[in-house]
Amino acid sequence: MGTFKCASCGQEIKPAADCPHCGAHQPQWVEHLAEIERSIAEMKAREAAIAAEQRQIAAKMQAALFQRDILAHAGEERLKQSARPH
Repeated sequence: MGTFKCASCGQEIKPAADCPHCGAHQPQWVEHLAEIERSIAEMKAREAAIAAEQRQIAAKMQAALFQRDILAHAGEERLKQSARPH
């Protein structure tokens, strides 16, 4: 968490609506809060995109596993057929 200089007394303070030293209103906390809100919104959007990508990858993997199982079974059947005496 960043610190700010009080607009009134110049003391280093943590983000707050009012300076804990002199009680003066601190306008920069509103800007800091807005910056955090933007950051949270960006992270939520990225999280949603990652979740969508994860669902898409899971669906593709499921399809690939299904195809693999079908092909493996077909290969096993072909070997069984060729191993039988005619």
